[in-house]
Amino acid sequence: MEALMGGQCAAQSVGPANQLFGLLVQTILAAQCAISPPDMWPKDYGPTALQRGLDEYDFVIVGAGSAGSVVANRLSENPDWKVLLLEAGGDPPIESEIPETFFTIQKTDADWENYVEPTPHASKGSKDGAFWPRGRTLGGCGAINAMLYVRGNSRDYDGWAELGNPNWEWSDVLPYFKKSEDNHDSELLRRDGGKYHAAGGYLKVGNFPVNHPLAEVMLQAFKDAGFESTADINGARQVGFGRAQGTIVNGTRCSPAKAFLVPVKDRPNLHVIKHAVVVTVERDPSTERFKYVNFMIDNKVLKVAHARKEVILAAGAINTPHILQLSGIGPKALLEKVNIPLVADLPVGENLQDHLFVPLLFKMHKSTAENYNIQQELAKNLFQYIMTRSGPMAGHGVTSVIGFINTLDATSPFADIEYHFFQFEKGSGKSVLFCDKVGYTQEISQSMLEAATEADVVMAIVVLLNPKSKGRVTLATEDFNEFNPPRIQSGYLEAKEDVEAVLRGIRYINKIVDTPTFREHEGELHRMKLSECDELVYDSDDYWECYARYTTLTLYHPVGTAKMGPDSDKEAVVDARLRVKGVEGLRVVDGSIMPNIVSGNTNAPIMMIGEKASDMIKEDWGEGPNHTEL
Repeated sequence: MEALMGGQCAAQSVGPANQLFGLLVQTILAAQCAISPPDMWPKDYGPTALQRGLDEYDFVIVGAGSAGSVVANRLSENPDWKVLLLEAGGDPPIESEIPETFFTIQKTDADWENYVEPTPHASKGSKDGAFWPRGRTLGGCGAINAMLYVRGNSRDYDGWAELGNPNWEWSDVLPYFKKSEDNHDSELLRRDGGKYHAAGGYLKVGNFPVNHPLAEVMLQAFKDAGFESTADINGARQVGFGRAQGTIVNGTRCSPAKAFLVPVKDRPNLHVIKHAVVVTVERDPSTERFKYVNFMIDNKVLKVAHARKEVILAAGAINTPHILQLSGIGPKALLEKVNIPLVADLPVGENLQDHLFVPLLFKMHKSTAENYNIQQELAKNLFQYIMTRSGPMAGHGVTSVIGFINTLDATSPFADIEYHFFQFEKGSGKSVLFCDKVGYTQEISQSMLEAATEADVVMAIVVLLNPKSKGRVTLATEDFNEFNPPRIQSGYLEAKEDVEAVLRGIRYINKIVDTPTFREHEGELHRMKLSECDELVYDSDDYWECYARYTTLTLYHPVGTAKMGPDSDKEAVVDARLRVKGVEGLRVVDGSIMPNIVSGNTNAPIMMIGEKASDMIKEDWGEGPNHTEL
């Protein structure tokens, strides 16, 4: 490795060796390009639109993320419908394709880089307020997330229906999960018998091809501690510890864009414009129906797209409410402050919910733990990956391990706490990358680095599944400018019940410290250095509450800001068919519509929403040109 880092080789080649090394370099470069070839992704229609102008479309979809990619695919199935898909980002970076490098995409051009406002209740250990990454690329957040395929449970969706949203029960949505799914685990399919899983859909789902040694240690420790095991968290019973499946194919990410856009990229009735930032949507003055989408290409050329039938917002739980508010749909008092003419007085941006998490670091001191030679390991692992799509880079360590528990009722099939896991190999420097990306203060970053310098570290993150606290997305009313980013208030840990649930989650996971497996691997809980919390009695409830309020981070699951509900629900923005209330021609299809957040990761549920919405749109308009106008 010293020769790799600089200096000339001691011995000269007589010819063949140089040729072999040159061939090796050429092979590596070709293999790198093969990971994400430019011609794999849909062609950018933007240059054509700039040169020739835009035709009128039946549907204009804003956002090529987890829902928008699905809707664009399904609506363009009808050759008589012209569909335009606008995406603020470009093609996913190579790092998006490699499972191990997913975390490095944050704070790059493929990320919106949102920050929430500082609060005394949570994220006190974040330098600039909690950092909320959001995907700005084809595939959206599904192109930068950890690829875990998790649906939530039946109670989540039955609860939506009970709130007055017909046809959103578990029995209604399960077929749409299965419609998307192409599960590659033949044993799971055999056991399941078609009840919960399916093959043949666009979305590739399978097991991560790598088992990290620390994953086996953790799973055994959970068994030792008496935790339930599960072979399928998307089956009949959600609780338990096991391995999650992922949206992966052949050792690469199967993002929503790869799943739903790549196979149909040559449909002549589907156009995709990249680097198109939507600013507002507008009504046709003669009909008062929403018809126009105003967007910037490369932040400099303003264009207007025309939708004959509908404008469909699939920009996500942060950008969708921002666009609605800028377009005159939102709380009247807010819009009056910034002199935006009111179109519809609706609680847009309220009801923001997210899965917060609190990290705990477990040090594994077993004498076999050695310093991680990051240069050597990366070179070896990357070569294996680009040549065979296998090895450590085809997975992401212990992140495929997942757990769900109910901290109040061990017999319940529904969880209130979820656990995810990351690992920092001893001396690898991964903790530095993590702290830099999430924005922790120097005190926390240094303490994490000290832990990862001493031993291999497994970071267990305690996830609050059903938060009572709610935040909001709103406009920056001071020095208002339509190009300012939205203001985000997380609402984290404002409700006493949320604090109590997080503390229970911390207590439960700490049970593994006293297991035979942990003792065998010389495991211990790392005591984080937090000046304010260190003044309290260690391991007391007061200590852990202080700890939680400092270390709170997001699991990247904001939803709910355009709530679905009946007319009797004054917090609702869209109806059960996802049409924006009080206006015509405008629909929301993304995580914004969730009345309550699901009890698990949100990527799969948002793709389900895209599938179900597509069928509703088809039903509303008919499957051909001879439709009846709504």
